[in-house]
Amino acid sequence: MNNYDDYSTLIENYLDSLNHEYQSHDSQIEIYSTNKNIIIINIKNKNLVITSDQGQDSFSKIDDFFK
Repeated sequence: MNNYDDYSTLIENYLDSLNHEYQSHDSQIEIYSTNKNIIIINIKNKNLVITSDQGQDSFSKIDDFFK
């Protein structure tokens, strides 16, 4: 899997299955949690970056993240 649209679709399908509210545009997905926090997922330059009020995590091997 190396198409960024595939990664976004995979994440969106998972969020749909859990009935999470989210908004997706370009290479970014904003997830709205029940405790009013926002989690932002960016997929760019072969990196997955997850940002929340808890901080930021970055994964450089995006294929490994989805395995």
